[in-house]
Amino acid sequence: MVLQIYFIQNLKMTNIRNSHHIIFISIILLNYFFPLLIFREITLFYHDNLDSIVVYNHVLGKIYQEGLNYSDIFLGGEIRAHFLRHFIKPFILLYTIFSSELAYWITDLLVKFTCYFSFFILANKITKKKFISCLSSTLFVSLNSYTTLGFGLAILPYIIYLVVFKSQISLKHYLILIFFGLNTDLIADIFFIPIVLCIIFIINRKIFSQKLLHIIKILSIFFACTIISSSNLIYLQFFGEEMHREEFFNQNITFITNLIDHILYIFRISINLNWTLFYSFPYTVIYVPLILFSFFSRNKIVKEFLLFIFLIHIFSFLLNTEILTNLRNNSFGLIKTFNLSWIKIYFPILYAFLFLYLLSGSKKITSNFLIVFSLISILLFQINSSAVPFVKKYLIKEENYRNLYTFNGYYLFDEYKEIKNVVKNNRVLSIGLDPMVAVMNNIKTIDGYHALYPLYYKKKFRKIIERELLINEDYKKRYDNWGSRVYAFVNDPNNILINFKEAKNLGANYIISKYPINSNELISKCENCNISLHLYQIK
Repeated sequence: MVLQIYFIQNLKMTNIRNSHHIIFISIILLNYFFPLLIFREITLFYHDNLDSIVVYNHVLGKIYQEGLNYSDIFLGGEIRAHFLRHFIKPFILLYTIFSSELAYWITDLLVKFTCYFSFFILANKITKKKFISCLSSTLFVSLNSYTTLGFGLAILPYIIYLVVFKSQISLKHYLILIFFGLNTDLIADIFFIPIVLCIIFIINRKIFSQKLLHIIKILSIFFACTIISSSNLIYLQFFGEEMHREEFFNQNITFITNLIDHILYIFRISINLNWTLFYSFPYTVIYVPLILFSFFSRNKIVKEFLLFIFLIHIFSFLLNTEILTNLRNNSFGLIKTFNLSWIKIYFPILYAFLFLYLLSGSKKITSNFLIVFSLISILLFQINSSAVPFVKKYLIKEENYRNLYTFNGYYLFDEYKEIKNVVKNNRVLSIGLDPMVAVMNNIKTIDGYHALYPLYYKKKFRKIIERELLINEDYKKRYDNWGSRVYAFVNDPNNILINFKEAKNLGANYIISKYPINSNELISKCENCNISLHLYQIK
């Protein structure tokens, strides 16, 4: 990360002493200080972070410290180090130096700083108004919730800056391209090149005739480095064993349902009264006025960005139509296993551009209106992950409330330390609990949440949960048609139908359960432990 610090410190356009930067960076830092003040811990939305990517990165840190064999902790030893998407990426070294929690927050902060300065340099060239540039950059930081996926989206504005506003690139620029290219996730950023080219075309299409070789050079260097740092996944795709993704099967949804879902998603409107409401609402606050004002704007660039956003929505809508769903279900290889919906991760940069150009050329009343709503949205983004725990702890006052939005609350380090003392080096199966919590506590498992694992293991694990799947069609579809969550699904905690014999055949000697289990196949353990969970040994 030394190069990134060098990058930030040496950007001529970003004098950190400027009052605008101090104000807006302070707002960004509220995301950390607000929950620290309220809960004494930093909160985050756990979906696909605490239950997957953080755990993968934790294991990679252990692999770099203790050797390749540490990947044996996953899925009965059937997952190897090169299955993990960030295996070769330099930022993973943070997980070898610091605790996994500290490494996560350092990475999160570095991605946000990269977002801010990367967009500011470009925005300041476009508008020449420092307040608008800072505000737009802060909005971009807030809209980008994918900080665990690397630095691709964060550095994208800077690459556009190099293409549009730099005729020659120096050694410093080459180093930046190489460093950030190596820290970009090919899986998430497979659309990086076409998105960059489309944005450049919208901003200044003449550049393609004036600087074509310049564009090719910059994008080639960056993307070549991205391919290098993801070469383990490329090798796995073409030369590895058959993965569970080969059996992905997308369910057809009705035209009306598909249409309603995508109309709601355009404005990020959530109709669920759970954590997704708090997650989506800050987007809605800014997306609604942005789209409405853009629709009536006379600015050609604004219109083209709005059209581009709608085209991506239409593309996403078509992916769920019956024809394309059936085509994908009957295909194989990359066509079937690659998630084309990843293109939606670029909405933050497109809406940030929409905001920048609208603010630069609109009347004062329109600009003031957008500024107010953007500030409300930005502030909501800094506190939205704290909203659910705040409501549950201080308003509803749930008894013995455990804050799942923090590392300690989610991973239960103290309780699993006692469990680890009992199970030692044996494998466990988790019931009613996230199996990745056991992995985070250095306990070997036979279950978990995995984007890549062998197809034959999916079929072997199915024997453990077969009786539970037979009585729940939703669980059955989730496992058979997707299967990335290799979980011990339970329908009735009072009548658990898990096949413990098959679990032992797959390598599990212990069961960690949220529920008490009365079974002749299990022996209760850790009865004197100070834990809220239940631990059983399989006979």
